[in-house]
Amino acid sequence: MNSIEVSGKTVEQAIEIGLYKLNATKDDVKIIVLDEGGLFDKAKVKLILNSAYEELSETEKFVNDLTERMKLNVTYTVEETPKQLTINFIGEDIGTIIGKRGDTLDALQYLISQIINKNTKKDEFVKVLLDCEGYRKKRETTLTSLANRLADKVVKENRSHRLEPMNAYERKIVHMALEGRKNVTTISKNEEPHRYITIMPIKERSFND
Repeated sequence: MNSIEVSGKTVEQAIEIGLYKLNATKDDVKIIVLDEGGLFDKAKVKLILNSAYEELSETEKFVNDLTERMKLNVTYTVEETPKQLTINFIGEDIGTIIGKRGDTLDALQYLISQIINKNTKKDEFVKVLLDCEGYRKKRETTLTSLANRLADKVVKENRSHRLEPMNAYERKIVHMALEGRKNVTTISKNEEPHRYITIMPIKERSFND
């Protein structure tokens, strides 16, 4: 066993329980406080043996340190292929990681991508995808449904509709959702971070993002 998550009445108690189960001392482990607890909630910590921590990738160390500094009660899984790294967060505090409309999640995704690709050649670039319990897929479904519903309204009323500002990833979902329709077109306007999509009732579609 190289790591363990333990709960206790206090952080110190949780640490002591974890050290006992790992048969280790404080000097032997990296301690991550997942939840400081409170009047009705138990404290929760994660202990990683130093020997195992040294073997973690730079990305995993970054994620561990990040969740520790933000005091987030989350765990995560990592899936790696030569061309893609997928990190999926699970736990009570995923809302903090997602942020408003996924802004925090996108920012972390960009940051981690910069870390792991900083010395990478262009043809060896690794795509990074961060997710939180299927948030990306749920958001894609929501945006696709919204796009089609608004497109129907645009056609019915024969007038354009402007959506709220979205990041590039979400704008792409909307563009692609309506790409096959012959009765509307979509176009992106304005500059980041206020760039938005307008759906227009015209026969020929133009794609601009």
